[in-house]
Amino acid sequence: MIITDKADLIGGPRDAQGPGWTSLRLLVRSDAMGFSMTETRVLPGACLRLHYKHHVEACYCIAGAGQVAELQSGKVHEIKAGVLYAPDAHDLHEVRVPDDGEALHLICVFSPGLEGDEVHGPDGSYPPARDQSSRP
Repeated sequence: MIITDKADLIGGPRDAQGPGWTSLRLLVRSDAMGFSMTETRVLPGACLRLHYKHHVEACYCIAGAGQVAELQSGKVHEIKAGVLYAPDAHDLHEVRVPDDGEALHLICVFSPGLEGDEVHGPDGSYPPARDQSSRP
């Protein structure tokens, strides 16, 4: 059984952040669940260009509002509490939050699981997963 209290993670190596976002890594690759789970906030005014070349992701919005734009098709989707989006084909996309808006608060699942300390590279992706770790 894995029990994680987010209060124990704040300020540690699993409390990742970058320009326009913060992400608390609740489950990570070393938990050996086959996926990771994050509590992520995209901050007001952010426009994140993301391209998860080595992962697939599903994000469920629990608060705030913003948009996800599919950059190849130009299609734009409104995201608000209760909406899930999943760039399942390694889609190049942007996540946008208005300057005057509230942070987009997301619960995200990644496969393969994140190590926990990743930040986006210049191309908007996370690096490929390192060797699988297993629980003792």
